[in-house]
Amino acid sequence: MPAMSGPTQAVSLLDEDPDLAADLPPDELEAARERAVVSVIELGPPTWDPAAICARAEAGWLGLFVLDGLLVRRVQIGRRSTCELLGPTDVFRPWDADADYAPLPLSLDWVVIKRTRLALLDSSFALRVARWPQLIGGIAGRIAHRARYQTLAQAVSHLPRADARLLILFWLLSERWGTVSTDGIYVTLPLTHEILAMLVGAHRPTVTIALQRLTRAGFLTRERSDRWLLTRSGIESLEHPETLRLIGTDTVRERSVSADADPAALLVTGSRRTN
Repeated sequence: MPAMSGPTQAVSLLDEDPDLAADLPPDELEAARERAVVSVIELGPPTWDPAAICARAEAGWLGLFVLDGLLVRRVQIGRRSTCELLGPTDVFRPWDADADYAPLPLSLDWVVIKRTRLALLDSSFALRVARWPQLIGGIAGRIAHRARYQTLAQAVSHLPRADARLLILFWLLSERWGTVSTDGIYVTLPLTHEILAMLVGAHRPTVTIALQRLTRAGFLTRERSDRWLLTRSGIESLEHPETLRLIGTDTVRERSVSADADPAALLVTGSRRTN
């Protein structure tokens, strides 16, 4: 059963995401913190139906700001699906309906991977913080960052080999959900092979085989269901994504010289944090 509650608490958005206040004058910070109060919506696995919040949405609402957790927005056309991951600091507007693409058989749904909290940036919030355009600019920056990431993800999906797509996907994910270690970068996200397949535009069995090849090549390992290691050798191979070659299932030869490729994808919380 889908799990969701309405707004259950009020928090300051600047307490949840202090980076939004980076450009505020120091003497304005406390006033902005007190005014930037938002209602919080809590979501639980496995799915979310945004119909209730969409019915309430007004023209002045800025969007929903992900405070923590992990959501998947899944779009299906016929029998093929793609998806987008939404995590902390992402801003989205589920009430902006997708256009009518009839006669295409298009459907959309939401999967809650980890318990998620959403801040409602409604018209009251927008009015309260209007005296600080730096805050509105910061929120707009979050939206722009999401758009740029989606463009990168689309470019990755055009690479010819699934293992190259996966390897680069994990590198992109590590920017937000990665922790740097002496062995490489740990990405902590509970992503199934099915979700990874949708992210890189491949079939699930293809992703399973590609992940096995990456593991045997020493590029990417899965230590538990939500913890992956993008190794140093895997990172070094990213410089030449079009020529990455995995030899057989055991060794790597001429990492930056040949003409094939393969990678894998995952998630964690952070920004390539250093242990």
